[in-house]
Amino acid sequence: MASDDTLAVYHGDKYVGRLYDVQPLRFEYATEWLEHPEAVSLSPSLPLIQQVHVGDAVLAYFENLLPEGDLRHHLALRHHTTTVFGLLKAIGGDTASGFTLLPPGESPAPPHYRPISWEALAEHLQHRERSPLLSQQGEEARISLAGAQDKLLLMVLEDGSPAIPEGSAPSSHILKPDIQALRGVWGSAINETFCMRLAAELGLKVAEASYQPETHACLVRRYDRVADEQGGLRRLHQLDFCQLAGTPSLIKYESDGGPGLARCRDLLQQAGAPAKDLQRLIAWFFFNLLVGNNDSHAKNLAILYTDEGPRLAPFYDLMSTTLYSGLARRFAFRIADEDRPGSIERSHLEALARSMRFQPRYFLRQGLELAERMPAAIDSTLASLSTEAHQGTEQTLLERLQQRLLSHCQKLPERWSAG
Repeated sequence: MASDDTLAVYHGDKYVGRLYDVQPLRFEYATEWLEHPEAVSLSPSLPLIQQVHVGDAVLAYFENLLPEGDLRHHLALRHHTTTVFGLLKAIGGDTASGFTLLPPGESPAPPHYRPISWEALAEHLQHRERSPLLSQQGEEARISLAGAQDKLLLMVLEDGSPAIPEGSAPSSHILKPDIQALRGVWGSAINETFCMRLAAELGLKVAEASYQPETHACLVRRYDRVADEQGGLRRLHQLDFCQLAGTPSLIKYESDGGPGLARCRDLLQQAGAPAKDLQRLIAWFFFNLLVGNNDSHAKNLAILYTDEGPRLAPFYDLMSTTLYSGLARRFAFRIADEDRPGSIERSHLEALARSMRFQPRYFLRQGLELAERMPAAIDSTLASLSTEAHQGTEQTLLERLQQRLLSHCQKLPERWSAG
């Protein structure tokens, strides 16, 4: 088979195996990786006990590394390819993974970064179709992160200035500018920054987020990249819950057959995460109800493989979607066959608790205590953001967000307590 029909997979500088452009997709672990004392599998559905893997499990793992929705369509048009393999070959450099995908003839090289200013990045974001700033030998930089929202991968240098990772160099941050493509959605970056910081204020353990004013973007520090002994970045492996469940990204919602909350609990336990992460899962669920994040599907949960073992990853992609009239009014998960947040009552939550193998009283207490602590946390979060967001539209969004969330904190627990 021609070498052009493969992508090499590396873990650091170690050769892991090869992905073949065949139908169905085929992945083959390298013999030297199987014999390596620190070898780990790409995912539980691609175990090391089997050298060659073909079909759905391979597709589910690799497809979930790609962007989704309109962004994937845009990349398909730009690179004249619609296959998972073709898109990974075009952009699969620094994925949300501990592994790196490289085209034929390439091997891991010392990371290289191109300094840039926040002002130049802002200019690029304003004119992204014409801007050559992120080009590399005439081609778009090989960057990839799953998700439907436009993102830029950056290295933020010690002085706080940004740099563009070139080739497969690891990034330290993700820049998420305001969503432009969805009608009626505005100020999404300050919305996400607020919700991420609110969750942190409540002790939920989230990715570190700040508002980047020049680019009007949410700047998120990557939790799956840690400093190494040489002063660079080391990749930590992670698997989102769609990868863990072996389902493609198109099946991330429970209504489409994706993992429900009971399945998420099982995946967490099967991965070997500690008991405290089960409590964090409950807190994540109630936080999303309280802030009105109806897009809180299973792909927004991940297992991070740390030096201490597997852990439920810091939370990410937290945003109040109910603030926008054109977005989904129904929750991403079904709660005892109810997915309208305002109609979820105590009986629904008790049924959910039992399906997740939690004591209903304990489960409900987590949500009620979170709602009780949230108003004070909203005030603290607004105060911390006041120095970062100065534009009128940003302040307007924060004021509306405050009103909406305070209303949720009052009305939703009344339903959860009744009966």
